[in-house]
Amino acid sequence: MFARRSVSFALNARAFHASALQSADKSALEVRLRDSLKSAMKARDKAAVSTLKSVIADVTYVVKSGSTPNDPASQETVINTVRKGIAKRREAAESYAAGTPGASEEHYANFMDEIALLEKYMPVPPTGEAVQKIVDEIVAGLETRNKAQTGTVMKALWERLGEARAAVDKKDVAARVAKALK
Repeated sequence: MFARRSVSFALNARAFHASALQSADKSALEVRLRDSLKSAMKARDKAAVSTLKSVIADVTYVVKSGSTPNDPASQETVINTVRKGIAKRREAAESYAAGTPGASEEHYANFMDEIALLEKYMPVPPTGEAVQKIVDEIVAGLETRNKAQTGTVMKALWERLGEARAAVDKKDVAARVAKALK
C-alpha cells in the first residue's frame, strides 16, 4: 500500500512540475489574459468573458497554426494578436457608428467596450520620438547610408528596444528607417 502511494505521489509531483514549467514558458500577457478570464467568469461578466475567450482562442490558433505548434506563444505573438483583435473590433464598430447605413448605438457601444477592455492589456509603446531618436543614432553610426543598410538598422533597433519592440508598430518603424537612410 505504501509503495503505491509513493509511486502515485512521484507521478503527481512530476505532472505538477511539468505543468509549472509549461506555465513559466507562457507569455506574461497570455497569463494575464487567462487570469482575467477566470476573474471575469467568477464575476459573471458575460461581455468580458466572451471578449477574453475570443482573444485567447485567436492566440491559440496563431500558435497552433505556426511552424512550432507545441511551443508556447511569445509575448510578441500575443501582443500582435490582441492588436489585430482591437483593429477588427474597431472596424466592426465603425460599421455600426451613427450616420452609417446599419447604425446601431447598442452594437457600437458593445464594440467600443470590447476595445477598451483589450486596450488595457496592451503595453505602452515607446513614443515615436523615442524610436526616431534611436533610429537616428544607429544611422549616424553607419559608414554608408543606403537602402541596403535597412536590415542592419532594424536589427540594431530591435536589440535596443528589447521587450518594448513587441509594442511598436512595425510599419511605422520601417517607414522611419527608410526615411532616415535616404
